[in-house]
Amino acid sequence: MKLERLLIFDLKGNIAHFRKFYTSSSSLSYSFPPRTTITGLIAGMLGKERDSYYEEFAINNCKIALSIRKPMRKIMQTVNYLRTKKEDGYTTSRKVIEHFIERQISKYPTPLELIVPQNFNDEIVYRIYFCYVGNERIMDELYLMLKNGKANYPIFLGLSEFLAKAKFIADVLSQNIKEYKHGEPIEIVSVCNSEHISELEFDDGVGALQYIDEKMPLDFASDREIKKTASFIHEKNQKPIKARLKVPYIQVTYDDQEKVMRENITFME
Repeated sequence: MKLERLLIFDLKGNIAHFRKFYTSSSSLSYSFPPRTTITGLIAGMLGKERDSYYEEFAINNCKIALSIRKPMRKIMQTVNYLRTKKEDGYTTSRKVIEHFIERQISKYPTPLELIVPQNFNDEIVYRIYFCYVGNERIMDELYLMLKNGKANYPIFLGLSEFLAKAKFIADVLSQNIKEYKHGEPIEIVSVCNSEHISELEFDDGVGALQYIDEKMPLDFASDREIKKTASFIHEKNQKPIKARLKVPYIQVTYDDQEKVMRENITFME
């Protein structure tokens, strides 16, 4: 399939948490946002209502790739969740205060795994490569939002408290998007669906490569149930993945801060 256009932008923030769907008492986090989270962020930027966009952004309609651009680490913190559901009688702020004074609000101490920058003064940065197949209107709308630094709904990294920003990088047209199928190992800067890999190499000529495999949602049904999952490989130290692939890969060329970038990526789908 020939891609006519690719929008590239960075998601930046100071802290993130992307809850693993199979976690139980401890809220563990993925190292990067799943595809379902990315589509939710893009839909929010475009002003689409919650749960209204799953079919529109299904894996058959749009292509998404992601690369981790800055070193990061994970830490565990314990947070106290308060149960204040309406069915428990907390219908007004007065009721909440009354229940709090009477010690009737239940606290739930929960370990929460957080993603933070490796360096204290740095940021978490994820680079997103996005293409909506056959719908130029969505691409144009997203381009204008990114270019003008605007969003209809706030951007956050997993939890609404972890606010983030989107920075426009490039609007790449077809002449700078090449598809290749290669029998030899190549370097991939994006996270890679493990089903697309036939063989991994564990040495890049400089040192050992350390791969992490994470299973996460890939697509939602209209009722928000997980329709499909996939496992994704990324390199622990943000080095390119060196692999022989079963599927074609994309080589994209673009300018980033007056520097010409030529990167090999694979889509998550």
